[in-house]
Amino acid sequence: MKRLRTILVDDEKNNLDLLEYFIKKNCPSLEIIACCGTYDSAKSTIENTDFDLVFLDILLDHDNSFHMLERIDKTSFHIIFTTAYDEYAIKAFRYNATDYLLKPIVIEDLIEAVNRVEEQIQKKEFVNREQIKQLSDTILKKKPINYLTVSGMDRVDFIQPDDIVYLKSAGRYTEFYLRDKKRKIISSRPIGQYETLLSEDQFYRIHNSFLINLNALININKRAGNYCELSNGVSLPISRRRFEGLIKLMRLK
Repeated sequence: MKRLRTILVDDEKNNLDLLEYFIKKNCPSLEIIACCGTYDSAKSTIENTDFDLVFLDILLDHDNSFHMLERIDKTSFHIIFTTAYDEYAIKAFRYNATDYLLKPIVIEDLIEAVNRVEEQIQKKEFVNREQIKQLSDTILKKKPINYLTVSGMDRVDFIQPDDIVYLKSAGRYTEFYLRDKKRKIISSRPIGQYETLLSEDQFYRIHNSFLINLNALININKRAGNYCELSNGVSLPISRRRFEGLIKLMRLK
């Protein structure tokens, strides 16, 4: 893979210099072509430069990077947001399937974020305008996180967790089965990421291969092994080590 042409944006020079140093020392696949310390220089550089990746601070001198992205026509590039926001914002990034780095930046996290971007490039996945708008509304306006962003091979879907009946592991991919039986969505992320992301009060991993919405659980059948029946008529196996945890959880609901 060719080196990724990369732009760095941060209005604090110390942060910008440190990020540049970390990347040059630890990320040989990146080629830094510009460093921007203001909103205006970042907007101009992004609009007029051919590049692959931008590290983007959220709060810039007189505005924020979300507003800037809304005013730029380009979409075929990748973003790693850098942020000092709180845990609420971090959950929003994860829910939105958007790459981010929490300040102060840890080298291992930087390398992992770059690796994820390289995977996204191979799959031709890009952050789109709807994702940016949803992320902006959630973080800046403190709106509730209503939709889970699911990136597939050729599109991005926005799903309300309540519409999910269950998730099925398919190797490195995850299949989403929704209340609308006509729709099955395939995500390019593994099921373990969704297990940590979705509310543990509503979703439970009954098996290595299955994560169910507890609100869609109709009954548990203990005949011929342990199975659960879901609202869409599907019966799924419950692993022995997960069975007692499921029973306890349902008693608390």
